[in-house]
Amino acid sequence: MSSPLESTTKTKNKDNQQTQPSLKSIDNKLGTSTGANIVLIGPPGSGKGTQSTRLTEHYKICQLSTGDLLRQAAHDQSSSEGQRIRKTMEAGGLVDDDIVLSLIDKNLNKPECRNGFLFDGFPRTINQGEKLEELLESKQKRLDAVLEYAIPDDLLKRRILGRLIHKPSGRTYHEEFNPPKESMKDDLTGEPLERRSDDTTETLNARLHTYHKQTTPLIEFYRQRNIHRSIDATNKVSNVYQQSLELIENFRKQPTYKPILIDENQNIIRQIETTVDKNEIDNTLTIKTKPVNNQMNVDTSTLSKNFLFVYNSVTSVLRDHGII
Repeated sequence: MSSPLESTTKTKNKDNQQTQPSLKSIDNKLGTSTGANIVLIGPPGSGKGTQSTRLTEHYKICQLSTGDLLRQAAHDQSSSEGQRIRKTMEAGGLVDDDIVLSLIDKNLNKPECRNGFLFDGFPRTINQGEKLEELLESKQKRLDAVLEYAIPDDLLKRRILGRLIHKPSGRTYHEEFNPPKESMKDDLTGEPLERRSDDTTETLNARLHTYHKQTTPLIEFYRQRNIHRSIDATNKVSNVYQQSLELIENFRKQPTYKPILIDENQNIIRQIETTVDKNEIDNTLTIKTKPVNNQMNVDTSTLSKNFLFVYNSVTSVLRDHGII
């Protein structure tokens, strides 16, 4: 019996011919929609690029790749920020998170991002996730969905390490699942095929190790915010796309709870958000209380009154919109 990956790749040529009509039929079935704020998480080779392109077209939003933003900024010879980025990248270092967030902030203000955005490969760490959350809150925005495209490491290695490319045309092959007619030669020209320079076992193992180390806690960070879902990335492109749309739409209709936040005055801020429809008004209830320094001296009757006030207020909002 063949694996899901093998079954998917064996029918690659046939599936590629049917991908666009299939995706369009999914759009027609689920209905078109405008505006969403999405984060895609997944290891290299999980299909994020394919899905991000289609999702940005569906929701008419901008795609923000931090790698592209950094490369564009590095080419700006007149900016001190661009010069710092270029020196850091040339030295093989990591650009400071604050600089990355500054670039994101500037791009979110562009007209093409007015309906929303999609991040492919960002954030990668909890620190980046927290800073992105702060940036979005300053703009009165929030994430709608964080989708993780999951694929077992052993299948991912088979997919990536067997890739072959004909550079002049961009035609791609695979040693195991979509081999050329003649070994290491392009079917149409007979010219030699090549591997990507970074498609090596050592490089891939290092990238996967870093990915899992950074992403595991980040996934838990978004799971606590109830906006994370995992999708089996070994399925067909059309199936992954349909599931992605369905999850995003479900998230946009369900209430989401934000964990406790602390403001600059050390006040505890609890936010409960209910969203009925993206085209309707988002109702946000914010309750501020002073921090509790000595729990032994807390007046329990006061806490009970505060709890009842929060409970009754939230219940009223949810009932007004027919959620409960």
